[in-house]
This record gives sequence, C-alpha cells and structure tokens, in this order.
Amino acid sequence: MFQGLTKELQTPKNLLDKLQFDFARIKTNPLDVYAAFDFFVTAEHVPDWVGDKSIKSREPLLKVVSHIANGAKHFKATAPKHKSVEDVHVREGAFQAGAFQSDAFDVGDLVVEIKGDEVKQFGSEISVRRLAQMVIEYWAARIT
Repeated sequence: MFQGLTKELQTPKNLLDKLQFDFARIKTNPLDVYAAFDFFVTAEHVPDWVGDKSIKSREPLLKVVSHIANGAKHFKATAPKHKSVEDVHVREGAFQAGAFQSDAFDVGDLVVEIKGDEVKQFGSEISVRRLAQMVIEYWAARIT
C-alpha cells in the first residue's frame, strides 16, 4: 500500500524536517519565491499530518499561512475564510541577493502585508523570513 513519499516523508516529524529544509533555503536567499512557495504550501499541510485540520481556523499564525499557501497555489485565495493577507511584495535591499550573505547584509525580503484581526498579532507587515521562523518554532514545540 502506498504511504508517503518513501520512508523519509511519512510522519509529521518528517514534514517538520522538510519545513526546516525549505526555511534554510529562505534564509539563504530571502527573495527566493520558489523556497517561500515550498515552505508555505508544506506548512499548510502540517495540520493534516498531525490530525487537526481545524487548528487553521483557530490559530492566527496558521490563518496567515493558509491564506499565503492558498493564494500561492491557486493565484487567488477566494475562500471567505481567507481574511489575513492583503499582498506579498518584494522589499529591495541595499545589497544584491545571492551575492551577499543574507544574515549579514540587507539583501531585501519578501514581505507579507497583513490585514484583518491578524494585524494585532503581526503588525501590518512581516517578512517571510520572520513569519517562517515563527511557523518553525510553532510546530517544533508541538511535533516530537
């Protein structure tokens, strides 16, 4: 019977490992939209893997993740539940991304514009790097 994508990707812990891999790609190049796409689409499915799909409607962080993931996958997040994200845009840095270390130089960021109730928790804007770090911390505390 088919289960997972080999033994390396079958458990919630495996999916957390994949999230950490995608987050490392974001940290290396904060403007890498492929890495951001992979991260948020993967993060959108962690609740499925831990057996609690409804957590996405209760937890503000996961509402934002869901809105980003669905907007990225479907080009528009049209479901009425998606009320957290206005847009994602590029903030140019002073140094060229890919040519300078992103943790030592301002190479820019992908920035999520937050709206609705989630502004109280995240402010009106948050970098994809910071948001991804929060997602990693959230799931790392819950998946062993």
